[in-house]
Amino acid sequence: MRWLRDNWIDALIFAVFAVTVVGIVLFLTGVNPFKARTPAPAPAPQVERPRPQTPAAAPEAPAQPEEETAPVTVVPLLPEAPEPQAPAEPARPEPAQPAAARPATPAAPAPAQPAENLTGIFRVSVGAFGNPLNALALAEQLEAQGYPVRLEPVGRVTRVVVGPYDNRADAERAAAQLAKYEPQIYRGDTPPPAGRYLQVGAFKRLDSARAVVAKLREEGDWPVVLNYRQPWLKVWVGPVDDAEVAGWKARLEALGFEVVEVR
Repeated sequence: MRWLRDNWIDALIFAVFAVTVVGIVLFLTGVNPFKARTPAPAPAPQVERPRPQTPAAAPEAPAQPEEETAPVTVVPLLPEAPEPQAPAEPARPEPAQPAAARPATPAAPAPAQPAENLTGIFRVSVGAFGNPLNALALAEQLEAQGYPVRLEPVGRVTRVVVGPYDNRADAERAAAQLAKYEPQIYRGDTPPPAGRYLQVGAFKRLDSARAVVAKLREEGDWPVVLNYRQPWLKVWVGPVDDAEVAGWKARLEALGFEVVEVR
């Protein structure tokens, strides 16, 4: 016991070393003596450096000089190594293309018009009037501006038309100049008017027909339309039902008009 009292520091160092060696051996062999006691591996113990305790000195023993404490190296017990798991392969994001490198989406080309729709005879309709005097006034205005003007009977209204033009581009330019009339472009010639009409005058000047139209509207409000294809402006009454042709013709002749039946 005296030896232990005199060499307790060496004994403590040896004990710590022995515990460390045992812990290393258990770690290398995979043996965990605490596994059966706890379901989860014990966390790594925090090993504190032991503080030496000074035993009570015997009264008869002389005072021992204080020995220098040797440094203690402490190796903690490591927990059981977990089973290695295959690392998940990180997702590789596709590098974002800069705005300049992204190909621009080509704009859808405008559908090309067939060549047959670009050439031919085109006309521009600029108005249709139930009152032939209004159609006559517009025709005179457009003709004074240099437009080729036609007046076409469509039922009991008179349509004012500009043209013809040899291609659609020229017709579109004319329509743009007459945009205030809400023009409409059509291709080809106007079909002959349907029904029967009674012609009461033919003139080479537009203003010459004004008096005839005014007289017809005053004498019973006849349905009057105009048919103007240069050089002739024709004043028609109608359309007339077949059963009423004879009666209308007699009444117009009674007013002093020379009546010619047209189909």
